[in-house]
Amino acid sequence: MLKGVSLGPGDPELVTIKAKKAIEMCDEVIVPGRLAESIVKEFRDNVRVVEFPMGNADGVVETLAEELAYRCISEDIAFCVLGDVAFFSTFQDLAGAVRKKNPDVVVEMVPGVPSFTAVFSRLGMFVDSSFRVRSALNQDEGFEVVLKATKPLEISEELRNRGFRSIQVERMFMEGEFVGRPREKASYFTMVVGWK
Repeated sequence: MLKGVSLGPGDPELVTIKAKKAIEMCDEVIVPGRLAESIVKEFRDNVRVVEFPMGNADGVVETLAEELAYRCISEDIAFCVLGDVAFFSTFQDLAGAVRKKNPDVVVEMVPGVPSFTAVFSRLGMFVDSSFRVRSALNQDEGFEVVLKATKPLEISEELRNRGFRSIQVERMFMEGEFVGRPREKASYFTMVVGWK
């Protein structure tokens, strides 16, 4: 299995318990640079550092994917990144390349504390209204997340009118989790995720 493991915004104490367990239990842990290595070394001594040159990482991704596409069938290998693996992550390119070379590889993503939520705690600010997160690298909004979506079908229809596909995620990581087509009504612990 190939596990993308989120390390959070930089403080080892913000690494989740699930991420810590993955780091400790996997056969090998790989990190894309020294900063990630310094966090992982809080939990494990043997860490492999692979440098990914900014803007020119295609060759490194290709070489590493060639290796992992077959090793990850019999071994559990963690690839750890700062932030969350789902957001602008080196892991995205690596996981895609591994899956392309060997679709039988199971890829798991371990979420973490993303910087764009942690920043409000650092600033001592509470978020009690909608807010927008965007990257300076790309102005196009390809995703939208609606929290507390107690009327997911209605929200989904509004998103569809704006060119988004959507899915309902209710009670995520809790007992009774539901991921699927938006329903008419849902609990307070529901999100509708839209993407283009």
